[in-house]
Amino acid sequence: MTWLRAGIFAVGLFGGIVLSPWIPGFCILLLSLRWRAFEALFLALCMDLFWSPLGHLPFFTLGAIAVVWLLEPIRREFLT
Repeated sequence: MTWLRAGIFAVGLFGGIVLSPWIPGFCILLLSLRWRAFEALFLALCMDLFWSPLGHLPFFTLGAIAVVWLLEPIRREFLT
């Protein structure tokens, strides 16, 4: 399972830098649906640093915090 988490993180990081900012958003959602994912927050921070100009709100990070926090009850209900 650790390899799967690392793989999703790597796809999100590579896809966000090379392809589109939608790919890390999808990977953040996948990570937060299955695990209590600190990787999702780190991936969001990396994408904010890469895509956002200075002085703007960190939308990826705020979105990742919201997704991880909001999906916690669903994850706890179905995965434990």
